[in-house]
Amino acid sequence: MVKVSSPMGEDYWKNFQLHNEDTEFLYNHLLELETPLTSRELVEALIGERIRKQTVDLERQRTAGGDLYQPNGIYEIGQTLIFPVHDWKHGKVTAVRSGRNPELRDFQVIDVIFEDGEQQQFAANMPLHKLNAPPKIVDETAFLDRQAVMNAYEPLLMEALEENLQSHSDIVRIAGRWFPRALLLDVNMGHLNLAEAVLEVANGGPLPTSALVEQIEQGFQIEADADAWRRVAGRRIVGDHRDVLGEDRLAF
Repeated sequence: MVKVSSPMGEDYWKNFQLHNEDTEFLYNHLLELETPLTSRELVEALIGERIRKQTVDLERQRTAGGDLYQPNGIYEIGQTLIFPVHDWKHGKVTAVRSGRNPELRDFQVIDVIFEDGEQQQFAANMPLHKLNAPPKIVDETAFLDRQAVMNAYEPLLMEALEENLQSHSDIVRIAGRWFPRALLLDVNMGHLNLAEAVLEVANGGPLPTSALVEQIEQGFQIEADADAWRRVAGRRIVGDHRDVLGEDRLAF
């Protein structure tokens, strides 16, 4: 396990802004879940995605421009190696010789000169060694920890997210939750007229939104977060020309 520093420091999250790829990720995330989500839930998902991408980028950048050194490898003179345990420094193999240790099987020793002129020797062709495990990027700060970022910067991140999504026509906010416009049910005048008839039969109501939705056969059979779905359905059915009694009872 290799410890590295990350550019996702305090300034990164304080100056957080959403880019097009962030909005696309949130849209696809909502499409996949098919469930309305709060701003906080979307921020948490976006932080996790940003951290995931940053970790992948760090690993790619660290291993670019050479071969990763591991003791089980066999190397040649002139080969450029990258050494994770030496802060990912690059070095060139200048010599290769057989190792001498009666307690070990046949192995090699390579001479390496680093870019700063430092020279060191390393073992090679050694199958059993703890450094043969692929290195993992580990950040010692809290800035690559999703929960720590949420605890420290949640208000700032939510403000940035809401400002961005409010200008995004493909994502709508209903009853305090965000949802893709493409997945909203089409509530037309026929549905509204039927809703009026149902309320008239009920002496003007009020009726629970779930009962009204069931009567007009919209088929909101959504198990996940059913309460949010009822609020979404009710507000779309009721519109501006009805009274909403609380969040889940409708009447003339």
